[in-house]
Amino acid sequence: MRRAELKELLSQHGLRPQHAFGQNFLVDLALLSAIPDDAGLEAGDRVLEVGPGAGSLTSVLLSRGARILAVEIDHGLSRLLRERFSGELQEGTLELVEGDILEKDERLNSRVEEWWMDGSPPQVIANLPYSISGPFLARLPSRPLKSACLLLQREVAVKACGKWGDKAYGPLTVRLNLAFHARLGRRLPPEVFWPRPQIDSAFLHLSPRSNAPSPELDSAMAVILKFAFGQRRKRLLGRLEKMAPAAAQSLRDAGVSEQARPEQVEPELWRRAAEALE
Repeated sequence: MRRAELKELLSQHGLRPQHAFGQNFLVDLALLSAIPDDAGLEAGDRVLEVGPGAGSLTSVLLSRGARILAVEIDHGLSRLLRERFSGELQEGTLELVEGDILEKDERLNSRVEEWWMDGSPPQVIANLPYSISGPFLARLPSRPLKSACLLLQREVAVKACGKWGDKAYGPLTVRLNLAFHARLGRRLPPEVFWPRPQIDSAFLHLSPRSNAPSPELDSAMAVILKFAFGQRRKRLLGRLEKMAPAAAQSLRDAGVSEQARPEQVEPELWRRAAEALE
């Protein structure tokens, strides 16, 4: 949907973009039409779309045969979507959940949790609201997933694809690195959105690794990483010894120096540290 068409549609429903919800709508038709191919979408795929907004991407995905669960927190936009896609909602190719995608303890909306496990591993394809990008990504490593194609702020996408030794290396980098093959996709300038964000955006593509940590191991690793990177300028092993001595010993046995900071430990060693707790 072009910028002028989107403005007119929102105006007809008495709506406007809400900064509080991180609403920056993609208004480049060529980019919208390219997303299904970039995501590897096949007809019949189950797709989670977070923040569908006025339904521009939703419409493209439906036209390619996706079966979508869309989650929209904005009441006005939810009303607009119900009107615009009444036929698809009735026939069941689209289900709309009005509410927050995020719940406590790294869980998703309860309806999403139920849907996620009730079928084959889904794809996640979304122009993700900037305000939830980090917390949402942190909820993906322990889940069965066919793939993800996410449009988000480039800084977060770069962090998600980071490598050991990168400046942005941290807990999210470690967990995503172990669970997925992550790569940066297209870089998008602010002018392809309305309203224009103040930063560049990029696509993040995730595909699962065959040896990804189990949900239990990922959960244990998340706890260790949160503690370790909580004071990342301090020496790691002395602090970790008090919290998880078996994990600290695992890192020592792997050759980690007593002087090391958490960002100096590669992902596979964090995995071994979590395994030592079992």
